[in-house]
Amino acid sequence: MTVGEPVPQTSAAPSDAAPPPSPPTTTTTATTTTATTTATTTTTKKTKLTGREFWESIGSPRTIVAPMVEQSEFAWRILSRRHSPPNTLCYTPMFHSRLFATTPTYRAQSFQPPHLDGNPTHDRPTFVQFCSNDPSDLLAAARHVAPHCDAVDLNLGCPQGIARKGHYGAFLQEEWTLIHSLIRALRDGLDVPVTAKIRILDTPARSLEYARMVVDAGASVLTVHGRTREQKGHNTGMADWGVIKYIREQLPREVVVLANGNVLWQEDVERCIAATGVDGVMSAEGNLHNPAVFETSKEWEKRFPRMDLVGREYLDIVREYVLPPLGLGELWAEQPMTKRTRKRFEVLMADPSLTPIKSHLFKLWHSALPRHTQVRDLLARSGARVGEDPLASFEATLEALGKAIKEELERNPEPVDAEGRWVGPDTPVEEGEEEKAGESKEGILVELEDGRKVRRVVPWYRCQPYYRPLPEEALAKGALQLKKKNKANTEGREEGENSKKVKVDPEVGAVAAVEVLAAEAVESNKKIQVDPEVEAVAAAVGAPSKEEVCG
Repeated sequence: MTVGEPVPQTSAAPSDAAPPPSPPTTTTTATTTTATTTATTTTTKKTKLTGREFWESIGSPRTIVAPMVEQSEFAWRILSRRHSPPNTLCYTPMFHSRLFATTPTYRAQSFQPPHLDGNPTHDRPTFVQFCSNDPSDLLAAARHVAPHCDAVDLNLGCPQGIARKGHYGAFLQEEWTLIHSLIRALRDGLDVPVTAKIRILDTPARSLEYARMVVDAGASVLTVHGRTREQKGHNTGMADWGVIKYIREQLPREVVVLANGNVLWQEDVERCIAATGVDGVMSAEGNLHNPAVFETSKEWEKRFPRMDLVGREYLDIVREYVLPPLGLGELWAEQPMTKRTRKRFEVLMADPSLTPIKSHLFKLWHSALPRHTQVRDLLARSGARVGEDPLASFEATLEALGKAIKEELERNPEPVDAEGRWVGPDTPVEEGEEEKAGESKEGILVELEDGRKVRRVVPWYRCQPYYRPLPEEALAKGALQLKKKNKANTEGREEGENSKKVKVDPEVGAVAAVEVLAAEAVESNKKIQVDPEVEAVAAAVGAPSKEEVCG
C-alpha cells in the first residue's frame, strides 16, 4: 500500500487479546486500634499518569531519538539533545530483559543511574526500552530502571535475525496473547507508564487490530514504524505513512501515537506530522548521521553543523560526563601497570559510552571519509587502549579531519550573507525543472513546508543524511547494475531480490564502504574484555548484537 491509498475499516481486536482487568488502586488504608481509640490513616501514593495526560506532563515532545542498540547511549543522547528542540524525548538502547534482570554485570554496563542515565538535570525525558518474551523477566528488569526514567518501552519491532533466534521484537507479532501479558505485567507492576513500538503488518486492517490490542493491554504511547518485518537490509524501501495515518485516525485521541520512518531532513518531521496526524516523529539513522536533524533554527550552521565541531563536542561530552566517574585517569596514571589494574582498566573500557565512539564517528563523518582516506584510515585504527587516555587516538583523528576542513575552506570559502552567515545548501527549483534537478548528480530534491521544492547540496564537511536511493532508482540512474547472468531473470522479481544481485558504481561504493567500516568498528570493540558470564548468557538468550537499529 502507498501513502494516501484508501484503507478499509476493520473490526475490534481479536479474541485472543483478553479484556484488561481493573487498574490497580492508588490509595491504601490502614487501621490502627488502641484500648481507647480507633484511628484510620490513609496514605495516598502519587497518581500514575497515563495516555495523553502523561504525554503532556513531559512536555508533549514532537521529536524523538529512537532506541538503537549501543547507539543511543548516554553520551549520544546528550549530544542529540543539545542539537534538538527543548523537550526532545530520547530512548535508551534496547536491553535484553532476562540479562538485565539476572546478570548484575550486564545491568551495570548497560544502565548507570543516577549520575548518568536518567539524570533529571540533563537526561530527561528518557524512555528505557527492553526486548522480552517473559512477563516475569520483563517486570523484574523494568523495576530496576523505573525510578530513573519516564516510561518503560517494549520492543516489538526489531526485525533482525538475532531477534528471531532470541524470540523477541517483531518475531512476537503473531503471538498476541504473549504480547498482551508482557504489556499488562508492566502496566500493573510499575509506577511509570508502559509504551510499545511496533511495525505495521501485511494489511492496514490487520495493523490496526494489532495496534488496538497493544493499546488495550496498557500501552500509553504507541510508536508505529511504517515498514513491515520483512522490510530490512536491501529490501528496506519506504515507510508507509498512509497506514500510520489510518492507525492514528482510528485510535482514541487519548492514545499518543508516534511515527517512525522516512526522516532525512527536519522538513520531513513536519511533513510526517501533517500527513499522519501523529503526536511526534522518531528518527534513528537520520539522527546518527546528523544529530541536528531535528533542529528548527533558521540558521543553516545549526541545522547542518560542521562535523569536526560536532566531533569535538561529542568527545568533550564523553570526557566531561563519562570518564570522571570511571576513574580511568587514575588508572592510566599508574605506571608500571599491575595485572590487577590492567584487568580493571579493560572492564571499564566496556562502558556503554566508550565502546560506540568509533562507530558514531564513522557515521557522523560519513560524507568526508571517502574524500579523505587518511582520516578514514586513522579512524579505523582508533580505539581505547589499556594504559592510555581512552580518547587519545580519536583526538588525533579529529585533529586530522579539522585540518582537512580548514584547508578546504581556505580553497573554497563558503558563500555568506551580509551578516557573515552561511547562505545555506538550497537552490530553488523552478516549475518544470524538477526532473532535471532530481537527476542531477549533485544534490537531492527536497520539498519544503510551503510546498516549494529546492535542490539541496550540503558541503561534505557538514553533518548530513546518508541517502540510500531505492533499488529501482539506483538502477534507473545507473548507480547500480545487474550482473549479466541475472538480467534474463529479473522481470517480475521484487525489489529485494533484485537488490541482492547488483554491483555498485565506484562513486556510490566509496560511500557504502564507509558504512561497512562503521560496522567493522563495532566488531573491533569485541576485543575489549567482557565478563564471560555476560557473553555466555547473551549467546544463550539471543541478545542483540551491537549497532543493530532494532525496530
